[in-house]
Amino acid sequence: MWCTRYYARIRSAKQIFNIKNSVLRCLSENANCVNSNEKVEDVNNPAICHDLSSLTNASHPDERGYVEESRLNPSPDTTCMQHLQKPQTNSYNLMPITFVDDLNICDEDIKVPRALDPCNEDVSYIGPAQLPSYNIAKYANSSRTIQELIKLGVELYKHESDVELMEFLLGADFQKDLFPYIRFLHDCGVPADYFGQFFTKNPYIFKQDMDDLHTRIRYLRFHQFDIKMIKMILCKYPKWLNYSTKFIDTRLGYFQHDFKLNGQEVRKVTVSKPKLITYKMSKINENTFAIKEEMGFDEKETKTLLLKLPDLWIKSRKNIVNTFDYAHNEMMLSHAQILCDPCILVCRKSRLEHRHTFLKKLGRAQYDPTEPLYVSFKSLICGTDVEFLIVAELNDHHAGCDQWNAAAKNLLLG
Repeated sequence: MWCTRYYARIRSAKQIFNIKNSVLRCLSENANCVNSNEKVEDVNNPAICHDLSSLTNASHPDERGYVEESRLNPSPDTTCMQHLQKPQTNSYNLMPITFVDDLNICDEDIKVPRALDPCNEDVSYIGPAQLPSYNIAKYANSSRTIQELIKLGVELYKHESDVELMEFLLGADFQKDLFPYIRFLHDCGVPADYFGQFFTKNPYIFKQDMDDLHTRIRYLRFHQFDIKMIKMILCKYPKWLNYSTKFIDTRLGYFQHDFKLNGQEVRKVTVSKPKLITYKMSKINENTFAIKEEMGFDEKETKTLLLKLPDLWIKSRKNIVNTFDYAHNEMMLSHAQILCDPCILVCRKSRLEHRHTFLKKLGRAQYDPTEPLYVSFKSLICGTDVEFLIVAELNDHHAGCDQWNAAAKNLLLG
């Protein structure tokens, strides 16, 4: 601190009294005295004859840079040599200044451009500060990470309500922070044209530790999941990688124990519906109770339903019970018929009722495969009503008659 003050006083003295650098160099080499025999330029200048010892004397009241008016206007009868030969007393051990020549720099050497002068400097990067925004589109022009994610096809607008996620993506470097995850998924078999959908469904994978992701893939490989199975699991359910291996292992053990599945059947259910493995246990237990107790399927039939239609365990219990009640009691379908093609249980009761009523009026409500004019459950519940009517018209010799037209009208009007 004291060295900085000393340098500041010397610089002030140079600017005020127009002292030459040779004098200042002498002062810096020997802070106690100045050799009077050395030749000094402009020695007759009265300003130089001022007592410079006051500028370096820390014990003086003007230690912080204040100079008394009497010392700014010295008496004319004072000779320069007397002041130069006067010993300098200082309580500090001042270090030599080696940058006295830098004192030649002054504000007069800096050319300040005027308002109307032409500017050749590129200032396109200068702009107003980014203010908080309610959507991510405002940052698209300035954030390379957002631009690259949009190029991949990620629908970021679906996650704009998650402020923490948006702040993370804006602060992330695409090449350093996000690209390793893209390369990892490519190595797992995820197609490049599916990256947009994958990150739209699971943008939180960027917050997962890379070592944990490798461990979760190694767990699947250890349990005999091949590359094709892993690819199908990740594409069908991108959030799979967000769950720990301990959680996945517990769920797979639950399905294997409660439904009496072997290893191959466990892998089949996992690949067919990976979301079921991570679904809420309360919902799974509720639907299992409905299938066994309310619908009347035994354990073996329940296992068959799980292998053929695992979607049944993630649907609403009320909906599947109502659909089963109509199919079993109104359409007179047995448990064996339903087990052959259980997709009818995931159909809405209203759609099933309308189409069954339509076929019943035409005398085509035949669901026994051993009988003629058989109607499969898949053709009964799939497609729109118009598509269903087109197929029914092609297969019905009564198409075009008044009875057929009235039944079709009732079906379309619901």
